[in-house]
Amino acid sequence: MLRALSPVPTWMVWNTVLALVPLALSFTLFSPGRRRRSIGWWLGLAIFVVALPNAPYVLTDVIHLVDDARDGVLIRTVLLYSGFVTVGVVAYTVSVARLSAFFRRAGMGALSLVGAEIGVHSVVAVGVLIGRYGRWNSWDAATRPWAVVHDAALWVSPRAVLAVALLAIGLAAITATLRLATVGAKAVVRLPRLS
Repeated sequence: MLRALSPVPTWMVWNTVLALVPLALSFTLFSPGRRRRSIGWWLGLAIFVVALPNAPYVLTDVIHLVDDARDGVLIRTVLLYSGFVTVGVVAYTVSVARLSAFFRRAGMGALSLVGAEIGVHSVVAVGVLIGRYGRWNSWDAATRPWAVVHDAALWVSPRAVLAVALLAIGLAAITATLRLATVGAKAVVRLPRLS
């Protein structure tokens, strides 16, 4: 009954929670001043890496909007999807920015940092596509890793490589744009008032 009365589909709530997991972990793992690397920290890092594709995965959930459009798209539905995608994209952007700041504090140079981010976007793109087309979940990487790897290997093709590359480029563009917008907004707030 609650599901029927709720304006938000259950899958959307669940995917939002999954998108927020890497964000929460990024605040725990990559806080400035954190020096000691315990077993718990390494376990948290592994969970962060496996969970990170959940944040941008929400971009692929717009395929459900097509089904909703057949019934007539309401403004409420558009706002719901906009909020859903925004949460996922912001969670991903902040998570990657915190990871990059962690790398920078560890002494990684600018060129290495760019390479690391390209690597992160590429690995995340693979994870998103495995989730969307292979229908695997994050926890499958821990519970059935060989099945995930085997299934993913079956998908390898020039089209799959192109899809990963395009998604990685898209993720890089989205995160760079949001990060630059944040820097610009901070600069505007700091500008002296003209009087």
